[in-house]
Amino acid sequence: MAAPPPPGALPPPLDSAAAAKLSPNEQPNPAYRQLYQAYADAYGSIDRLRRALDPAHRTLNGTDAWLGPEARQWGGQLDTQRGQLQKAADRILWDIYERLSATQRTIARV
Repeated sequence: MAAPPPPGALPPPLDSAAAAKLSPNEQPNPAYRQLYQAYADAYGSIDRLRRALDPAHRTLNGTDAWLGPEARQWGGQLDTQRGQLQKAADRILWDIYERLSATQRTIARV
């Protein structure tokens, strides 16, 4: 699963100038603004999560510090966990993206 589009691919929250142009029955949706910000924050930092197990992988595969069947078994488990972590990172982004995409930028003024 690939990562979803970057935040800039979605319409940004309405700024005060755009909000002033709305009809009297509409207002910016605060939930959209919060989701957009959460998506931008997550998108900007998700690579740290994806790479969290990379140092252990480099250490295991880049040195002769640990050899043998136990090392190979642990290395296989590490590879599996790295893959699951990367998929989970993409799932986090997709979840926020899908929720944001389904949220209206404006709501009725109450």
